[in-house]
Amino acid sequence: MSSTKAKLANAKTGGRTYTSVEAFMKGEGISDEVQQAYAQLVQDTCITDGLTRLRRSAKLTQAEIAARLGVTQAAVSKIESGHDETLTLAIIGAYAAASKQRVNVSFGRPLTHVQAVKEHALGLRYHLQALASLAHKDEAIAKGIEGFFHEATVNIDQIVSRCREQLPRRQKIEVRMQTHRTTPPVLR
Repeated sequence: MSSTKAKLANAKTGGRTYTSVEAFMKGEGISDEVQQAYAQLVQDTCITDGLTRLRRSAKLTQAEIAARLGVTQAAVSKIESGHDETLTLAIIGAYAAASKQRVNVSFGRPLTHVQAVKEHALGLRYHLQALASLAHKDEAIAKGIEGFFHEATVNIDQIVSRCREQLPRRQKIEVRMQTHRTTPPVLR
């Protein structure tokens, strides 16, 4: 999100505080037309905003990343304030290399939460299997990987447990069966 969008997201109007630009526009009765135009702008600048965040998280100024890219600071400013349609994969790749960070760009229908979790689980399995294969090459590596596996297992279990705790609680129903005898028990 650009700095202008971020400032609007924290704007206070008439004593009210808004947590997002969308909440601000809705709370202040901004027309549907303006809200739709803003939503389109957000969609059209999703990747350019991501490049700005990427540069900032690498603690680089526009001038510093421009030097790494071999362009002017004005060119970087134009990239970061432009629309996604003007970007190329080469520019995105150059930003990733210049900031020494990884960038993933996905095209297509958004995944559901379940699909995303499954996709990440398959990725985890792939990388854990690769680590297990590496462990066969050296005893010191094997010991480090075994420690990592333990740590990863604990962390993943904690994540799942904390998320499970957020599920709605079902009322526990006590089930009990009592029988009533119509005849007294026989004592022997």
